[in-house]
Amino acid sequence: MTQKASHHEQTFGIGAVSKMTGLSDHTIRIWERRYQAVVAERAANGRRVYSAADVEKLNLLRILTEQGHSIGRIANESVEELAERAASVRELSAAPVPEAIRTAVLGDFVPAKMQGDADNLAPLQLVAADSSEQRFEADVRQQPVDVLVIELPVAGAETLNRIDELIAASGAERAVLVYSFGRTADIDRIRERNVVVLRAPVSVDEIKAAVVRAYGAAPAPRKRRATTAPVQSDWPEESAVQPRLFSQQQLAELARVSSTIECECPQHLAQLVGDLSAFEVYSANCANRDDEDALLHRYLHRTTAMARAMIEQALHKVAKAEGLL
Repeated sequence: MTQKASHHEQTFGIGAVSKMTGLSDHTIRIWERRYQAVVAERAANGRRVYSAADVEKLNLLRILTEQGHSIGRIANESVEELAERAASVRELSAAPVPEAIRTAVLGDFVPAKMQGDADNLAPLQLVAADSSEQRFEADVRQQPVDVLVIELPVAGAETLNRIDELIAASGAERAVLVYSFGRTADIDRIRERNVVVLRAPVSVDEIKAAVVRAYGAAPAPRKRRATTAPVQSDWPEESAVQPRLFSQQQLAELARVSSTIECECPQHLAQLVGDLSAFEVYSANCANRDDEDALLHRYLHRTTAMARAMIEQALHKVAKAEGLL
């Protein structure tokens, strides 16, 4: 909600605001009455008047709703938050586009959102996306990551430590934080560390823009993942770990629903995917006696990931054929 105008601040009638923002009088009144996006004051003659801050906010709301944002979700954000949303989308279209940005996503909702729009993520290359911190950390240790996207419901005093832990695990130097609630002082400290911050809800385009912005920013000094010289071994190196297609909740639902139909293939495939996913985490976190042992476990992890990815594709095809997706 915008601040009320002082007695000396210039104010504008609804007709003037309509011309300046491109919004109809009716839309302005609806956004004010239904969503409390702005609150008009009354002039001496009793007519509704709006401050310059109100005009700025209404203009930003028009831009963002034209880009597909729901007015109900963004109406109560500050002018600064709305401006950051609008800038993120503008930056995506204006910034030089790198060939590929290896991106890892951890959170409750953003990973599924990104995977659901997998065909439109360029220049992002999704190398890991999960709601499980344990599975996520096991995966990002196995492959290069340029930018981490971390979704947290609350950004607090300990958030920076958590971001640093994930950065150290992955070797990435840049991060994007998506949060729902947080104190201004904590958010400011996170931004000072060159972490790009977005307030939920966010669109895929906003996340893409934030990742591009983070990728182009100077990294803050952080402790990187320790690297060791390659060790000669008979164990072959496999391709990078593939991001998961299904969350644990989706696997459980497919197993439950498919048990009520004649074909039980989705149920068995879902169980296989779950078992392989569990072994991925186990092999990535096994204690290593020496360098050769570490290479063996790395090989096991990647081989299991390849098998899991193949079975996931089979599960996706069967579930779709059975009308479960």
